[in-house]
Amino acid sequence: MNGSDRPTTDLCIIGGRVFDGRVRTEQTAVAVAGGRIVRVGDDAHVLELSDAGTRVVDAAGGAILPGFVDAHAHAAFAGVERLSCDLTGARSVEETLELVARAAASTDEEWITGGGWSHELFAHPTRQMLDSIVPDRPVALSDAGHHTLWVNSRALELTGVDRDTPAPPNGHIHLDEAGEPTGYLNETAAELVGRHIPGASEETVYAGLLNAQEHLWTLGVTGWHEAILGEYNGKADCTGAYLRGLASGELPSRVSGALWIAPGLRAEDVPALVERFVRLRAANAAAGFDTSTAKAMIDGVPHGATAALLEPYCEHGPGAHAGTGELHFDEAAIRALVRQLDAAGFALHLHIMGDRGIRVALDAIEAARVANGAGPRHHIAHLSMVQPEDARRFGPLGITANMQALWASPDPGLAAAIGEERMQRSYPFRSLADGGAELAMGSDWPVSSADPWLAIHVAVNRSLPAAPGAPAPDVPPPVLDAAQALTLVEALAAYTGGSAALVLGGGGRVRVGERADLVVSTVDPFEVPAERLISVETSVTVVAGEVRYVRAS
Repeated sequence: MNGSDRPTTDLCIIGGRVFDGRVRTEQTAVAVAGGRIVRVGDDAHVLELSDAGTRVVDAAGGAILPGFVDAHAHAAFAGVERLSCDLTGARSVEETLELVARAAASTDEEWITGGGWSHELFAHPTRQMLDSIVPDRPVALSDAGHHTLWVNSRALELTGVDRDTPAPPNGHIHLDEAGEPTGYLNETAAELVGRHIPGASEETVYAGLLNAQEHLWTLGVTGWHEAILGEYNGKADCTGAYLRGLASGELPSRVSGALWIAPGLRAEDVPALVERFVRLRAANAAAGFDTSTAKAMIDGVPHGATAALLEPYCEHGPGAHAGTGELHFDEAAIRALVRQLDAAGFALHLHIMGDRGIRVALDAIEAARVANGAGPRHHIAHLSMVQPEDARRFGPLGITANMQALWASPDPGLAAAIGEERMQRSYPFRSLADGGAELAMGSDWPVSSADPWLAIHVAVNRSLPAAPGAPAPDVPPPVLDAAQALTLVEALAAYTGGSAALVLGGGGRVRVGERADLVVSTVDPFEVPAERLISVETSVTVVAGEVRYVRAS
């Protein structure tokens, strides 16, 4: 090839093994020019395109993959939490309270907000715990799952929540033995306080979004789907931050977002919502931001006994008095939402954790297909409880399983709520795949870690990994129905090409002409034992042809 007919090559990655977004190939190198992949082949063939101005990255035997795409993240929220009172790293009650105390001491803001505290550490956090640290200012802290709010007495006082406050539909105000609020509010009850919390400023949300992007790059995530655009649980709408980042060029990652449908919407209100969403979609698209997805939480979470089940919660578990849980919309509203949004070309992104919620949603999507014909690819996230006959419906209905695979391991808290037998049948990824469902993956960050390698480890092993560098345990970790495991190829494909196809309209491939969103791993995941996938990390992240992260050696 002569100099006149070869592209000016900006980057060559050599010495690896290419996973192209669907399969592992024999190719070892990739060349990039102008933000696009211009050659995939062996090292010598790719290096033919290099010159003195080309940056050459040695993969050193690691895999070269498409950038990971997180199909379900709350990146802006996560970034704001990282910059405020971030409790995700706490490993004890004492450490959690110490972090709250530090946050209070570091700001003169009226409200102390943040989140990420773990239910595994607290049997039931109380307002008195927070009162002992911050008695004079309101404190409101979301749990890691962001379905529960932990508040102090001052927050209850300022928002008028007391022993006589009725619980809203699908919400729970927990009371102590004296009948007073404990400071523990679930689901829609969290809004009783959350709607009074001053929203984060535009500058704070924007700083949070850029902070989140930097963090995601360290994990190899080059694109994501913001799962809530709109005001939610005291959090400001982050749409403006995305529009600003795209306009300024400070957000080079590929992104899309889902317009938020608040719980409790009635069937008669759906036409107005669809009309509003059509206007928002057009305005955002004109600014380069795809918001052709609508997000609804059809139910809650089984750990809080708010997911909608076909059979009751355990008689003596945390959901003993919850019956079968509740839907967040009545069934007529769900049918109207799905049918009318589908007809308007919106993909539905549905949070569902209970098997009754799954069945109601599948019935609604099936009815929409009958009424409207083929339409957008809807996706259901979380999928903790799916009956076998319903798992087989995803493929024929063209529904993608949007998996949060890090959760697919034995969970004592889930077992306490729904029983050991139902817990063992949770997260049936193999049944969904074998039934023809397309697969995508996301983290639900900051609900759980945004690291794709952790989720891939659990998807393949169906057990939580030991810490990197830790000695092998004497007893193998408990496994959640190994028959439901994915292969490594399936897991990687879901987190790259599968997610990109679902939420970014395509891409997620290592092939000539594709945008150069690439990841190099520290080692080739296909060359390590499955139980040591936890040892794989991201070494280099490339976004639109630019090296954005290099792991310190």
